[in-house]
Amino acid sequence: MPATIETYSVPSIYSESTYYSVKADQIGVPVISFLTDRDYDYAHFSFSGETTITITVCEPIDTYSISPLAFEMQGTAEGNTLTFNMAESRYLIVKINNLKELVLIADPLEVNVPPASGNGIYHVVTDYNADCTGKSLATHAIQEAINSASSAGGGIVYVPEGVYLIGNLTLKSHVTLYLQGGAVLRATDQKEDYTVDFHKDSLNYDGTWLIQTEPNSTHIAITGRGTIDGNGSWLRANQNFVSNLIVPIATSNFTIDGIIGRDAGLWALIPTRSNHVKIANYKGFQSLVDYEDDAIDIVESQHVRVIHTIAISEDDPFSTKTWNEATDIAKNWPGTPQVLEDVVFDDCVAWTCCAAFKVGMGVEQAQRHVVFKNGYVYQASRAIAIHHRFGTFPAEYITFENIDIEQVIHHRNGPFWLHLEIEDSGRGIGPVNHVILKNINVRDQGRLPSMLRGTDSFLIENVTFEQIYMNGSTKPAASLEEMNIRNLARYSLNEIRSMNEVL
Repeated sequence: MPATIETYSVPSIYSESTYYSVKADQIGVPVISFLTDRDYDYAHFSFSGETTITITVCEPIDTYSISPLAFEMQGTAEGNTLTFNMAESRYLIVKINNLKELVLIADPLEVNVPPASGNGIYHVVTDYNADCTGKSLATHAIQEAINSASSAGGGIVYVPEGVYLIGNLTLKSHVTLYLQGGAVLRATDQKEDYTVDFHKDSLNYDGTWLIQTEPNSTHIAITGRGTIDGNGSWLRANQNFVSNLIVPIATSNFTIDGIIGRDAGLWALIPTRSNHVKIANYKGFQSLVDYEDDAIDIVESQHVRVIHTIAISEDDPFSTKTWNEATDIAKNWPGTPQVLEDVVFDDCVAWTCCAAFKVGMGVEQAQRHVVFKNGYVYQASRAIAIHHRFGTFPAEYITFENIDIEQVIHHRNGPFWLHLEIEDSGRGIGPVNHVILKNINVRDQGRLPSMLRGTDSFLIENVTFEQIYMNGSTKPAASLEEMNIRNLARYSLNEIRSMNEVL
């Protein structure tokens, strides 16, 4: 079936790649240069059907890889051109020669695209005169549209293609913020344009919640193929100021579908003290240079699903956390601390210099029933981690299943593929128990031995390993030693099961 392909223009504030050009079935797909040459470029389009991807590079192709390798994408290189076919939505990382990577975002076609006008549509330009050129602040106009939709009992705030300079925005109940492909909500250059919502002690910077939800709100969504840009690298370097990009806080039935969240400068997307949250088709693009720039942190929330998402960050791209009122960033959060429960990360691609799929370090409230499944690790210092460093509450019933690990090469507390640790940091210690690791393909185990370490007060208890494949072997490992787990202390195993035993 011929493909249907939708592409998006390059926003005026971004530069196109000097390394790559991309076509999908001979239709040009713009490639955006992200931040620095130490980062990556990305190309974004949506499609259905089957398409042929053609990547043309600035030099002859000697070597290439198409990750995740688990997808087994077969390409053909000739001269400066690499071609391969795609038949479903994929988030890929293409490495050619020694050039910086190309992140290829092939989204599914949008569904339920709203009209630009009509009953229940609040168009920020035609109805509220928002500046779409990026030359003046659009905060007031967009907030006015949100307020109007909320006052009417709900509606869609429509943001068309263009660049919109914003300070803080507050989303309200029964309102969908729709960002058309090519639309960018861009944080301004000046910290005076924001409220100060917290102080980050480790950086000694003030910070803000760029886009947040109204407390006790419900049924809020951010959808479309547009971008929310925190301008974080600039603010951090020039204003000593940071932001959480998107903060669904004290809300329920919150959805993000399809957008790009980029360059927050600190932890980016952090659903906090919320429930029934869905994150789908999300692209979290953070710097590979700045420290403490987690892409997605699920914080003290319940019934959360993160589905078909790619997250790239120097610090943890996918993690769960719980804090208390004394924690720096949590001091102004509404409500009281909550447990974290029933959180699932499914079909997620991680690229990081730190831990790819992680529970902790903060376990100031209980964390239970967390699942990472069908995940792909491109690069990390630790691919899988439970690091109980702060707090006295349990991290329990944690599952890692069907995870493919490509490169464990970075040095932040590594490199080793598995990190299960209770660490006494002086801020309390607590238990880790009922951990399952099942069908893990460890293509690269890292240079150092992996860790399974409890404390005198708390063992890491009831750990089950099932079908762990090391370094290309088709035979599952039968011992901790075969899994290169040698940094050991105070733990208990349920069992180590091989494929034959499972059958």
